[in-house]
Amino acid sequence: MNESDIINFKNKTEILAAKNLNEFILNCKEQLSGNLLDNNWESNHWKKIFKFSKFKMKNVKLDSFSKAEDLDSSYIGFCKSYVAYIFCSNSKGSDKLTFPIVLRMIEKNLLVFTGSGDIKSLNPVILDECLSDINKNYTKGVAYSCGKFMERLVAFLNEKEFLNCGLMKWSSYIRPPESRLSISDNADNTRLAKLPNERALRAIGEIFSMQDYGLHERDLFVTSVFALLMCAPSRISEILSLRADCEIVEKNREGKECYGLRFYSLKGFGANIKWIPEIMVPTAKLAIKRLLRISENPRARSKILEEEMKKEGGGEIWFDKEKDVRFSNALCALFDNQLSMKRQTGNDLFKITNTFFSKELGYSKISKHKNLFKRHGYHDEFNKPLFLRTHQARHLLNTLAQRGGLGELDIAKWSGRVSVTQNRVYNHITEDEMIEKVKALGINQNNIIPCNSDINENFEISTIHELKNKLEHGAVHTTEYGYCVHDYTFAPCSKYFDCINCSEQVCVKGEKQKLEKLRSLVDTTENLVDKAKEAISEEELGADKWYQHQTKTLERVKGIIALMENPELPDGSLIRTHGDDFSHLSRILEMKKDDKIINKENNNG
Repeated sequence: MNESDIINFKNKTEILAAKNLNEFILNCKEQLSGNLLDNNWESNHWKKIFKFSKFKMKNVKLDSFSKAEDLDSSYIGFCKSYVAYIFCSNSKGSDKLTFPIVLRMIEKNLLVFTGSGDIKSLNPVILDECLSDINKNYTKGVAYSCGKFMERLVAFLNEKEFLNCGLMKWSSYIRPPESRLSISDNADNTRLAKLPNERALRAIGEIFSMQDYGLHERDLFVTSVFALLMCAPSRISEILSLRADCEIVEKNREGKECYGLRFYSLKGFGANIKWIPEIMVPTAKLAIKRLLRISENPRARSKILEEEMKKEGGGEIWFDKEKDVRFSNALCALFDNQLSMKRQTGNDLFKITNTFFSKELGYSKISKHKNLFKRHGYHDEFNKPLFLRTHQARHLLNTLAQRGGLGELDIAKWSGRVSVTQNRVYNHITEDEMIEKVKALGINQNNIIPCNSDINENFEISTIHELKNKLEHGAVHTTEYGYCVHDYTFAPCSKYFDCINCSEQVCVKGEKQKLEKLRSLVDTTENLVDKAKEAISEEELGADKWYQHQTKTLERVKGIIALMENPELPDGSLIRTHGDDFSHLSRILEMKKDDKIINKENNNG
C-alpha cells in the first residue's frame, strides 16, 4: 500500500473547528474589509490598526521593526480576521499595547510547538509558554494585561468553536501589580516611576535656558517641545499637532490678559484652549518662538507646493488631516534630516513621530545613540545618562494640581479630558500625603468619639443649632445623618447625595414633616453661605466654588418651600425643580458618551 492511499481520519470536533474557522475568515474578509480606515485587506500593514509582523524580543533596535518579517501564512488569515472583528465591533478588549504582543507571541509559539501557525492547534501548554515569554520581556503590569487579554481570546475561541480540542479551560497565573494607592515600598516605586526625576528636570531646564547659538537645532526642538509639555498637561502627539498660530491672548473678568494655546486634545475632548499659568508664560512663548523659527522654511516650502498643486487642481498637503492641520501651518513641520547632526538637510517635508523623543530623552543599554542628556554631560549618581519620558510631565502637572487643591473638573478641563474619572490615573498623591492634609485641617482628635457599645452611655447629642454655631467655615455638606466637613481647597464632594439640586427629586405638598426639614435646611444653608462669603472676602483659595454651591442650594430650597406653602396648590401636589443639573438620564447619556470615546480611542490604536 502506498502512503498516498492512507487517509487521515479527523474527529467531528476537528472537522467542525475547521469549518467554523474558514467561515469566520471568509465572512470577515467579505463583510468587514470596507471598514478598515481605507486599508487593503491583502496588505500586511493596516495603518492605525495593526502591523502583521512577527514578534521581536525586548531591546531590539527600532530600525528593525520596519524590516520585520510578516506573520506565517498559516496564521495571518485568522489574525487579520480577528483584528478586523475586534476593530469593527468596537470591542474594549483591544488594548493597543497588549493586543499586538499577544497575537504575535501566539504565532511564535504555535510554530515552535506544532510547526504551523494554525490557531486550531492552540492548547494550554502553548498559552503558558506565551505568557512566560511575555513575563520575561515586559513589565509586570503589561504581562498581567496580556494574561487577561489571552483569557478573553480563549473565551472567544471556545464560543466560536475554533479549537481542535473542543473547549479549553485556561487562566493567567500572573497576579495584578500592586496598586499605586497602597502604602508600601513597591507602591511608592510605582508612583515614582510615573513622575520625572528631579535631576533630569533641572538638567533639561538648564539646556533649554541656553542661548540659541549654543544649541543644535535638534536640542532646540526637543527642549522646546518638552517645555510646552511642562506648561499644561498634554500628550506629545497633541504638542506635535499644534498649529503655527496656536497662541491666543484674552482678557479675563478682571481685565487681566491671559495667555493660552489652542489644542486638539485626545481622550475625547476635541478642540480646546489650554491656559498657561502666569509663571510659565515666558517659557511657553520662548518655546513657540524657537519652534516657529525651526519650522519656518518647511512651512514656506509647503505653501509654495500647495499653490502649485491648486493650479493643477490639487489639494492641501496635510500634516494631520484629522485635526485639520496642514504642513503650511504646522508648528512642528520639518525637512527630512533637518534635525540630524550628521546628514545634510533634505528638501522633502517630514513629520516627526513620538519615537524620536523616546530616543532623544530615553535611555537604552544596547543603543549607541547619545540622548540629549548624554550629549550635554548630565549623568546620575551611577554615571549613567539621565532620562525622561514624555508622559511624566503630564503626570507631574496633574499631581501638583491635586496637591494644590484644584477641583477635579478644573483639572480635567485643563488637561483636555472629557470626564473627571480620567484624572485618577494621573493622581500620584500618596496615602501619607492625604493623611497629612487631613491633619492640616485642624480637626481636634479629642472631640472624635468612636462609636461602640461600651461608651454609648457617655454620648451627648447636640442640637442642630448648637452644631451650626460650632462650624468654622462654609465648606460643609448637610446630610440626613449629620454634617460632612471639608476644606475650601477641595471641590464639593462628588459622593454627596445632593438631592436638593437633583432635577429628579419630587416633593409632595402637605407633608408637614418634610416641610419642617426643608425650613431647618434653609437656616443651616444660610449660615454656610455667610461663612463662605466671608472666606471669599479673605481670598481663601477655593471658597468661591463652595459659595456658588451653597447659594444655589439655598435658592432651590427656598423655591421648594414657597411652592409647598402656596395655598393655591392642593395637598398632594407634586413639586419638582428643573434645570441643567444632575438627572439619571443625563448620567446615562454621559456614560454612553464615555463609551463612545473609549471605543474611538481603541479604533485609533
